[in-house]
Amino acid sequence: MKVNTAGLSVDDLDRLRRTTPTERIPPRNRTKADLLVYPFGDASLALKDYSARPWLVRQTLGRFLLRRESAAYRAAGELEGLPRFLGRVGPFALATAWLDARPLAQCAAAEIPGDFFDRLAELVASIHRRGVAHADLHHRDVLVGQSGTVHVVDLATAWTLGPRPGRLRRAIFERLCDQDRISVARLRARFGGANEQDAMDAVGARAAAHRHQARRLRGWFDRMRRRNG
Repeated sequence: MKVNTAGLSVDDLDRLRRTTPTERIPPRNRTKADLLVYPFGDASLALKDYSARPWLVRQTLGRFLLRRESAAYRAAGELEGLPRFLGRVGPFALATAWLDARPLAQCAAAEIPGDFFDRLAELVASIHRRGVAHADLHHRDVLVGQSGTVHVVDLATAWTLGPRPGRLRRAIFERLCDQDRISVARLRARFGGANEQDAMDAVGARAAAHRHQARRLRGWFDRMRRRNG
């Protein structure tokens, strides 16, 4: 896919906004960005844009998440399976190459290749090796291309290790990497027909222990909420 790898300017953004997007994906709630798809050169780009959100949302959460996502894409670099990052466009938007793919949940079982989740696990491991943990991987963030290719999108909540991480930052990174592995295992069980326990066992003892701790904490919280409700 050929795109303008030099990035976009505010003038580019103004030009795009004077045209009609070929696709508009509305946000799930008022704290999420609009996703607008525009033709760009001989390809298309996806503009993640908080400009239409309420002032407080775009000035706080919008700026924070865009800064975090941009840092994650820069750290991950050119990696097959991630959309090509084209840069920040003004204070409230960023652009990536548009992927011609569908969320995992929208695909029939026959459209998901048998090795899809193995390739997803390898892609997630590659992202980890670049010093990035996705931290919130779910079925809307995993896309299936027309030829069965695997893609991961939306790094807004990603945790970037950085060049010289301290012990605390590295510990958080490792914990979030385990969370990503657990997410892959759960997707494998839910959409790939795998046995859930077998899928969980494959993530390793440390990640399984983290999942067990999280489930115990969630169970305790639910019991306290019912007791006080």
